[in-house]
Amino acid sequence: MRVLVIGGTEFVGLHLVRALLRDGHHVVVLNRGRRPERLPTGVGTLLCDRKDHAALRATLAGERVDALVDIAYAPTTGADVEAVLEALAGRLGHALFVSTGRVYDHALPIPYSEATPRNLHWGEYAKNKIAGEDALMRWHHARGLPVTIVRPTHVYGPMNTRNNETFVFDRLVRGRPVLLPGAGGWLRQFGHVEDLADALAAMLGVAAAFGHAYNVTGEEAITQVGFVELIADVVKRPPTLVHVDTPPGGTPVPFGQNLVYDCHAVYTTTKVRRELGIRPRYTLAAGLAQTFEWYLREGLDRREIDFAAEDRHLR
Repeated sequence: MRVLVIGGTEFVGLHLVRALLRDGHHVVVLNRGRRPERLPTGVGTLLCDRKDHAALRATLAGERVDALVDIAYAPTTGADVEAVLEALAGRLGHALFVSTGRVYDHALPIPYSEATPRNLHWGEYAKNKIAGEDALMRWHHARGLPVTIVRPTHVYGPMNTRNNETFVFDRLVRGRPVLLPGAGGWLRQFGHVEDLADALAAMLGVAAAFGHAYNVTGEEAITQVGFVELIADVVKRPPTLVHVDTPPGGTPVPFGQNLVYDCHAVYTTTKVRRELGIRPRYTLAAGLAQTFEWYLREGLDRREIDFAAEDRHLR
């Protein structure tokens, strides 16, 4: 298949490009061209800022693709998603949109399934992702375009652009304590980036996936403190945990880039398993071990980090 990836040189996008090439697809990426050196040999490139809709129409004029995977977030509005579909109208086989588990109402009881009501619990990010989902579904219902929505959560793994697992690695390898917001008891769920890339590749052109949304993530839910303890066990470093209560109206201590929030985040993957036979290859422990190997290979254990704010808390 000829597959167009919006993005393609950052974290999830680059892993997806590699998975598509592995499966024998012809891959073309559309992005702003900031990291061309990351792309594997044989990948086609279209240079364009997706938020410039006139330039997007000109760039995609005449392009015909069997599948589109819209993965870039700039932030990307519903109008930006619509613009891509319009630019490829009549010349697109299957559109996949990478959304997020944060479209769900996280004030409701866990776990969250694809039937859980969506709302703006997560603010502008949720608003944009919901608008993108709605744009695809309008095209599906009004024009018969095959579409699929994928909702991952807390994606981790090599080249992660979110400082979550590396946040914990950084402190453990330097023998530093890990500060936890309060009791650290909120549940989190993580999905390995290669599992997400494999799931996206497996859905291409699959009629059973048309018109559906799927949660795609790992199977294990774990508390914030459990996440640190699991990483400590994986990397074989003894953890020192310091619980820091948040004063009324104050800001919690940093914990990863986006793991602090005060609610559970647990999702079912029954639908993608039952309907498409897709399941993750990585357990959380195995994925963290593989990511830690990458972290050491890249020399991230030797990078300079400013711990002054944490030292003030400790004092």
